[in-house]
Amino acid sequence: MSDPIPREDRIEEDETPANTEETQPSLPPEGFPEELILRRLGRLDTRRALAELCKSVPGLDEVLLPPAIRADALTRRSGSQKIIKSIARRVLNEPAAWRAFRTAIHEQIPSETLAAVEDLSEEKLEGLARAHTTEGLIYAAISGEEEVDPGLIARLIEMWKEENRKAERQAHRDARLSELEGELEKLRRENERLTFAARAADERAASLQRGLEELQSERNDVLSKSRKAEERIAAAEELRERLRGRLSELEDEVEHLNRVLKRERQQYSAAARRLEEMHEELNRVVRERRALEQARFTDESFGNLLMRAVKNEIRAIPDTLEDAARTARLLELMSEVVRARGEFASGGSGEPSGPDEEVGEAPAVRGKAAAPEVSVGARPTLAFRALGGAGEVGGSSHFIDFGSTRVLVDAGIKPDGRGIVAPDFRDLGELDAAIITHAHLDHCGALPLLCQQHPELPIYCTPPSARLIISALNDHAAMGGSLSGGASIRRVQQQLRPVPFGEPVKIGGAEVTLTESGHILGAASVLLRSGSAMAFHTGDICLEDHFSIPSARLPEVKNIDLLIMEATLADRQHQPFSESIRKMIRVINEVTGRGGTVLIPTYALGQAQEIILGLKHHSREFGLDSEAFIYVDGSVVTTSERLYAEQIGYLKPYLHLSDPREIFSSENIRAVSNDDRARERILANPCAIIASPVTMQGGASAFYRRHLQNDPKNAVILPSNAEASYGAFRAGEESGAGWQVERVSFAAHCTQDELVQITERLMPRQVILVHGSRRRINDLAHRLAPNHKIYTPAVGETVRTIL
Repeated sequence: MSDPIPREDRIEEDETPANTEETQPSLPPEGFPEELILRRLGRLDTRRALAELCKSVPGLDEVLLPPAIRADALTRRSGSQKIIKSIARRVLNEPAAWRAFRTAIHEQIPSETLAAVEDLSEEKLEGLARAHTTEGLIYAAISGEEEVDPGLIARLIEMWKEENRKAERQAHRDARLSELEGELEKLRRENERLTFAARAADERAASLQRGLEELQSERNDVLSKSRKAEERIAAAEELRERLRGRLSELEDEVEHLNRVLKRERQQYSAAARRLEEMHEELNRVVRERRALEQARFTDESFGNLLMRAVKNEIRAIPDTLEDAARTARLLELMSEVVRARGEFASGGSGEPSGPDEEVGEAPAVRGKAAAPEVSVGARPTLAFRALGGAGEVGGSSHFIDFGSTRVLVDAGIKPDGRGIVAPDFRDLGELDAAIITHAHLDHCGALPLLCQQHPELPIYCTPPSARLIISALNDHAAMGGSLSGGASIRRVQQQLRPVPFGEPVKIGGAEVTLTESGHILGAASVLLRSGSAMAFHTGDICLEDHFSIPSARLPEVKNIDLLIMEATLADRQHQPFSESIRKMIRVINEVTGRGGTVLIPTYALGQAQEIILGLKHHSREFGLDSEAFIYVDGSVVTTSERLYAEQIGYLKPYLHLSDPREIFSSENIRAVSNDDRARERILANPCAIIASPVTMQGGASAFYRRHLQNDPKNAVILPSNAEASYGAFRAGEESGAGWQVERVSFAAHCTQDELVQITERLMPRQVILVHGSRRRINDLAHRLAPNHKIYTPAVGETVRTIL
């Protein structure tokens, strides 16, 4: 087997510029600084010259380069520091490597510097160093064709070291001066702050004094009102005593009236018996009428007498509600009597005559006029209570009670720095159903707890969300996030009821329809109808067009009774996703160009897929470096390659014809296997990494954070809300981390102008604002207040309203 490191005599036999001069030493002068070699190897033209030599001189690459490293590795724009250091050590210790290095830099040294070295002497040393720099003279001296006095080279090296030491001292002094200037500026700002605080304190004291005076004035008013109230109380006591006397008199009168009523009832019973007798007599006459063939009943006095008798009986009836009903029955009987009398009078023609034509008019009850009947429909009411996600982002869970229908919208969790906070579902009582708007943990993470406390409860969501919710809960449990006392994920899956977008479902006395909200795959808004009342819950909503899914589709309704609307970005102005992608590409090019690595922590669901597709589709337009590789790691890989591929029918139409396995990959976008050794290998070269979770407190993104955050050549790009996610991690700035921190707007939520646009479309009478910081909710409420009735409840508060 041949020797992998070529012998010096083999390289000397090659006719190359590296061997033309045998007068030069075969190794660097003693004490030659390695830093000088590293600086020269840091230049791309030097590395390219060495690569060309390795290709032209057989065996040189085995001497010059580390094992398994090819010469092409030297031609990259930013060489690996490990490779450069290895080459520098070989140049210092291997004669062939030293000659190759001298040959590589010879053509790069200006001709005037090479000429100056030929005339180098102790007397001219300092003058030439000022004209050509000490470092340039050293490179010229070691690479020239003529051997230079080693003493002069040693002197040049000492001069170079002294210059470095002076530069370091100067840099230290400059840094100290900058630090002192910073301290002075801080002291100045502190002085201004204290001055302002003193002024504010004086103003506060004056304000408190005015407040005290106002309170004293109010106290005097209260005392005056208190005296008046005491006088009114005394008068009220006197009036109460008089009312008690009057009440006693009324009770005696009621007792007397009851005795009178009893007597009148007895009279009514007697009248009813007389009427029955008359009715029987009339029936008898009717039966005998047909037998009287030649006879006619011409005595009208009987009929008139009967009419008068009935009317007299009616007038004798007491005017109570029960007696009014009896009067109506008596009138019905009277009409039959009149009809029969008419037949007697007209010989069976059925037409009444004479004074009996007034029959049919209802007699008025004594002393009372008939009141018109008025029907008033009761307006429906609604109660809204936020178990979480009100005045805050995270832990969304909203209870809605229509009276006949009780539903829960979302069951999310919110870590508070010490653990996971979940809503308390125990005091909700009976529920008709739960509705989950989408599969982010701040909206579905508490489902195991809900299913444990309500094991028969149907939980409605869209078909994509049903699949993504189970995946999200499994990933959360794998990272140690399971809720204590919660049901199994299998139980949760059994209680899920997938409902397609736009298909109404009956829940209790209400009809519920899920519409696309444009937040992530499967995300929905909720339209609830109960009788004539209508409410709309936006969930997390986004009107901007996405790369992967359609934007929100609002229902074709207007003048709704209640709008429950998120306010996550209620203080932001619109910034297109494409501008965020442009900034990402610029940062990736800058950081990888200087040999660093970029970490992009993200949500595994929704946000990650938008970032990947954005980088894929705009890489050429925005100038992404073709040598910059982008790796995808963590749960992002599973979600993108498997779960999104299964739901391809819900993606945008242009993706339907794509191979599901290639939607989220390209030549320079690749997935990483779930293995720390694979992650360490990709960190050996500059690149960009998209990894979950967004908080960087576990999983793949935490691994990369630990390896990258202390090096200033690296960078982290935080999408919108990355710092606020679960209220946890602050990107490393406050903890003293050294990497570059950049931010981009990449949250799939509506800005303030878009939220106002939603209210203009739906025209709600009342609006409840949730899912946002208190400042952002108040800002949006102030803008909407002139046209709508606004509610801004806190967690645990109940809003009761008439729809």
